[in-house]
Amino acid sequence: MTVRGAPFVLWGCLLLSAQLRLGVSTQKHGPSQSKQTTGTGRSEPQGQNGGFFPNLPKPPRLPTPAEILQKLPDGPPQLPDLSTVMDKLPKATELLKKLPKAREVLKKVPKLPDFPDPPSLKKFVTAKLKFAPDVSAVQPGIPPYCDGLVLTPRDSFLREVCRKLIGVEVCYGELGCFTTDPPWSLTLERPISSLPRPPEEIQVQFLLRTRNTPSTGEFIRAGDRAALAASDFIGTRPTKFITHGFIENGFVAWITDMSQEILRADDCNVIAVDWGSNGGSMFPYTQATANTQIVGAIVAQMITFLMQETGNSASSYHLIGHSLGSHTMGYAGMRVPGLGRITGLDPAEPYFQGTDPMIRLDPTDAELVDVIHSDGGFFFTSLGYGMYDPTGHLDFYPNGGIEMPGCDEGLTHYIDMNGGIYEGGREYVACNHLKAIVYFHDSINSICPMMAYPCRDYDRFKDGHCLDCRQGCAQMGYHADKYKPAPGLTNLKYYLDTAARSPTCLYHYQVMITLGTDSDAEEVDGYLHLSFVTQSGTVTEYYKLTDDPIKLQPGNSYMYFLKLPTNLGNLQRVRFLWDYDWSIANPSTWFIFSRPKIWMDRIQVMAGESQNRMSFCAFNNYFVEDVASDLRLC
Repeated sequence: MTVRGAPFVLWGCLLLSAQLRLGVSTQKHGPSQSKQTTGTGRSEPQGQNGGFFPNLPKPPRLPTPAEILQKLPDGPPQLPDLSTVMDKLPKATELLKKLPKAREVLKKVPKLPDFPDPPSLKKFVTAKLKFAPDVSAVQPGIPPYCDGLVLTPRDSFLREVCRKLIGVEVCYGELGCFTTDPPWSLTLERPISSLPRPPEEIQVQFLLRTRNTPSTGEFIRAGDRAALAASDFIGTRPTKFITHGFIENGFVAWITDMSQEILRADDCNVIAVDWGSNGGSMFPYTQATANTQIVGAIVAQMITFLMQETGNSASSYHLIGHSLGSHTMGYAGMRVPGLGRITGLDPAEPYFQGTDPMIRLDPTDAELVDVIHSDGGFFFTSLGYGMYDPTGHLDFYPNGGIEMPGCDEGLTHYIDMNGGIYEGGREYVACNHLKAIVYFHDSINSICPMMAYPCRDYDRFKDGHCLDCRQGCAQMGYHADKYKPAPGLTNLKYYLDTAARSPTCLYHYQVMITLGTDSDAEEVDGYLHLSFVTQSGTVTEYYKLTDDPIKLQPGNSYMYFLKLPTNLGNLQRVRFLWDYDWSIANPSTWFIFSRPKIWMDRIQVMAGESQNRMSFCAFNNYFVEDVASDLRLC
């Protein structure tokens, strides 16, 4: 029993000591802090320094509300007197004196156009529109009052409103749809673009000339069978279309002259295309470039009409365009499968160079595309209006394709030469660009063939290395169709030189001079001159082969390139002359007891146009300076 009751005795002692300890705490802190009943019904000690947590710090004493009120100031802070503040500010009258009068301000405000408010815009536009089912603007989301509209010229505001509402595409019946989506705009080459103007605004005209009416001509229209039947158009003849470029029209002198020159060469139909008389080719340039698309579609529409009415083939049509007109004819060719030929006369560079082939003239537009490049300098650095990149099957670069001879004169020179300010100013501003027209015109009936030569670049051509036509040469201009390349060959580059003024055709000659050797021969400096004696006995002037003295070394060969306005034909002999270059300040160049001489082996001449090669032998004889000597054929 004693062992089993021991735990109970120990537990009773512990409980008694706890009660005694709690009683002491209650007496020390008073009844208000003795215990608090929790939500569970259990009692917990509340004193921070008693109970089961005797070591916790005592909380700080908070001030009573009365103590806080005693420390506040007696009243609100003192504010400065309002009158003293106002005295320091400038008077209102003084400020008004410094301001401009309202009337003067209003005078400087630009007047805004009177636009209808948005709620009445639909009624305003609807009241002014005429609807036509054959001309429609088809695009999802177009307001119905802009669908199928035809606008008169005085409705320019409505036209612009509806064009903005139409967005990036517009359709003109049978002519098709046109867009400003890339690559037509928003590219590096075409940052901004426009939609073509409606055909009734541009009013493209076609003036037919034949040998019966070379000067006056007669107008024809697509779809007008009566006018076509009454005209001199004959379907069995070949047909040429000619069109202009920027800020021109179809009645300019060069189109008339070219048409008449073609009629002297061939019995054909020549049709001048005018898209500038009603502003289609005028400023801004971006709008003119857009208009070329619809003009090309209208030209294609005319060709299709002529083919249907006369039964002729697409291959009998030759389209000729200058500047923007080159690309216009390209758009026409895109729509006429099997079109015979397109000639681009310095196709316009801005908004076309470097673009997708569908935007510019390219070899797929016709069976033969030949191009004359005459102003190919970069537009932003040298104001070159024409493309330098090859764009056809045959690409011709006269004089290198950038700077043309005869285009370095002053304004007064061109005015005097052309007989007027307009024509003179036009040539002064765009001389290089217009030279392509001159070259094509000269090529039509010229006896000189305007032969061009394939070469790696113009520098090599100028050195006389590229006159050999075994790799294929071609005539630049009207007769280029005789040199149509094999299928698949495109962008073939050809070079030639021209004269500054019409007739611009030149004949090209390569001259090779081979010096002889001798024990007495030594190196000297000098100038070389050459004259030719033709089969008829005509002796030409002396042509200076070198502008600067050259070192004449025994046994060496020297190649030179001559461009002459006349065809020398077969030669009897050549006449050679050389000048010794000496200096009074350099005694080593003095010949005191003898005259300087060089030894000659032979002179070879090759005519580029005829590919005729001729050799003239000197048999290693010496030639004294400043003494002419003849070399005969060998």
